[in-house]
Amino acid sequence: MRPQPIFVEPGAPPPADGSPFVVLASGRQRVAARLIDLVTLVLAVTAPQLLLTGAVVGADSLSSFDLVGVATVTIMLTMVWLWMFLRIVRLVMWGCTVGQRIAGIRVVGLDHLRYPGWKQAFKRWMPTWGGRGTPAMTPWGDVAAYQKDRRTRGCLHDRAAGTVVIQAAKDEPVRRAALALMLPVAVLALVLGFLAAG
Repeated sequence: MRPQPIFVEPGAPPPADGSPFVVLASGRQRVAARLIDLVTLVLAVTAPQLLLTGAVVGADSLSSFDLVGVATVTIMLTMVWLWMFLRIVRLVMWGCTVGQRIAGIRVVGLDHLRYPGWKQAFKRWMPTWGGRGTPAMTPWGDVAAYQKDRRTRGCLHDRAAGTVVIQAAKDEPVRRAALALMLPVAVLALVLGFLAAG
């Protein structure tokens, strides 16, 4: 069995004996990443919603009630699939969501320090379905778990999936900055598109 890695808090000194170590993500980075992910989801859902709303307003042959129903179901399914893409597919492929990438953090398996596999990513996304979750998995439960876990600063979903959130490599600030700039540009494009249509 391989030895467990040493995890250190951001800004803390490395181990005195020179042992290899991994720097954990800070609480601020994790909160920022979640907020950026929510903004990304809203942007990704708003664009098709605006297009579908324009189709409903311009339709003559079908009743607008039918089109609104179709649009609502489409938007709901789009939200679920986009959230799954953000929280599962990106985690498996790149070890991070859009928000985590901008915040400079990565999710890795606690035992192997590599990107999570499909099973781990799904358990992390939906921990109560993963088998080891509890009904008390709420944002406040996550905060309490984060504060209590001194070794890895794991939230409840990290514990359920066996993952840990760490600092990303220091060689990618340009990519993170470019991605961070894309979000306000997308917001501006949506607002201008909506104003031009109205």
